[in-house]
Amino acid sequence: MQKKLESLLEPIKIIKTTQQKNKQKDFTPDIIVKTKYKNKEKNLIIEIKSIGEPRHIERAITQLKLYTNKFENCYPIVASSSLSEKSREICKQLNIGYIDLLGNIYIDLPYLHIEKESKETKPKEKKRQKKLFSPVATRIIRTLLLEPDNEWTIKSLSEKTHVSLGYTHRVVEKLSDELFLSRNKNYRLILEDKSRLLDVWRDSYSFEDNTVQSFYTFEKNKDILFEKIEEISKSNKLQYALTLHSGASIIAPYVRYTDIHVYIGSNIEQWIKQLDLRPVDSGANIYLIIPYDEGVFQGLQTINKKRIASNIQLYLDLYNYPKRGKEQADFLRERKIKF
Repeated sequence: MQKKLESLLEPIKIIKTTQQKNKQKDFTPDIIVKTKYKNKEKNLIIEIKSIGEPRHIERAITQLKLYTNKFENCYPIVASSSLSEKSREICKQLNIGYIDLLGNIYIDLPYLHIEKESKETKPKEKKRQKKLFSPVATRIIRTLLLEPDNEWTIKSLSEKTHVSLGYTHRVVEKLSDELFLSRNKNYRLILEDKSRLLDVWRDSYSFEDNTVQSFYTFEKNKDILFEKIEEISKSNKLQYALTLHSGASIIAPYVRYTDIHVYIGSNIEQWIKQLDLRPVDSGANIYLIIPYDEGVFQGLQTINKKRIASNIQLYLDLYNYPKRGKEQADFLRERKIKF
């Protein structure tokens, strides 16, 4: 342990390391390290957490703050095998040092500042992040963002999203670890950081996960085309939702557009036939989209007899869309989503 700390803390010299073996009997940190830098001495009090996610790190910080009242001339540090970016941010904001085995270090003393950021990423974290935004998990996330002020139980979330109780519980745990969810005094789940959750999902989202097929329609009048789409949907009980600019232009118009993008639930051949569409490799003006998950139809909006994807889904689809998508997405978020 001392050799590992020496390499991580360089150029600080370690004089003595004391590791606690039975914390239940003695209210002390996991490790106390007596250090010296030039002629300055400092006791580093280190609390170790096996999981480096924000929820666990906040507990360690609470413990460390209690320890600082007990020990003189000390500096608190959180340690873990790997610390998430959000965990490191929290430590900095609260003036707590951190160390992880990947090489991320932050120590801020009056006479010495050490800050190192490792490019190494723990494989487990990558896998975990991917699972957080898996198709089924995003049904839960979408529901939370569509109803950001609601209070939930795991059962009510499961029923609302048609996701099993076990899977819902696992997603809730991951969201809680990242401090997106917490429990109120009634032990109900509440969304804590809706803006950051939307940002994180947006940055991992890819519209290309959907299956998009390109067509040409001879109908030039958008309103007539929209009426046809609605009529086909009603008469054949087919699900659809306008997205990208064709949806956003009805909710919060900002840019001009020509192409129509429509999520369809099923029966693409029926849509092609009844809309009289021509498959094309170039020059398409209407796109039928088979969604990566049926969750894209959550929060469907009906305006002037047109069915439109939720504002959250519109924002995700638009943000990286090359044809002025980000401008429209930002406008939609400012005017309609408002977080």
